[in-house]
Amino acid sequence: MPIEVAVIDANLLVPIVACDFLLTAFDHRLFEPIVSTMVLDEVERTLISDFPHVNPVGLRRRVAHVRAALADQTVDVDATELTLVVEMINAKDHHVVAAALASAATCVVTNDSTLRFEIVGSGLDLEPLDGNSFVLRLWDASPADVSEVVDALIAKRRRPQVSPASMAAQLHVHFPAMTAAWIARHGAGHDLVVWLVRAKEPVR
Repeated sequence: MPIEVAVIDANLLVPIVACDFLLTAFDHRLFEPIVSTMVLDEVERTLISDFPHVNPVGLRRRVAHVRAALADQTVDVDATELTLVVEMINAKDHHVVAAALASAATCVVTNDSTLRFEIVGSGLDLEPLDGNSFVLRLWDASPADVSEVVDALIAKRRRPQVSPASMAAQLHVHFPAMTAAWIARHGAGHDLVVWLVRAKEPVR
């Protein structure tokens, strides 16, 4: 079964946990991400703007890591693709939809509700999804594979070491539906986290 090709918007790559989850899911071949060069530029600008107390050298290093991980998945859209969407999508997001058209992606993953609404109204053969819905789709397709992604995230965090409960709490911020399903399957070793997730999302 072919994996889904999904354009990822900047708002999914700025939060470190969400970004790390998606990159790890890509490493595990759960989907094929596509980003525009402008998305990666936006990620860098947003990080530096939103975290003025953090050394920008470290933030740029983080973005460099994302650029390297997605080097073969990055689309540099040209004026032709931008023209195709100029009347359908607000100007600031032209590059996101243009990247989807240029790469034959099947969906655009964004937490921007306005962009999702515009994609629906555009008539383009693209499915707009928020991050929570997209990651739940990955789970529904293969709970075991997504569980391996979560295990990999826990294993990578050694300074300090992260417990399954702590990882669940962090993932719940961005992907509550998938996290609820993961806890229902595996538990998180912490009654408070289980209560928190079940209170906000029905356990599947």
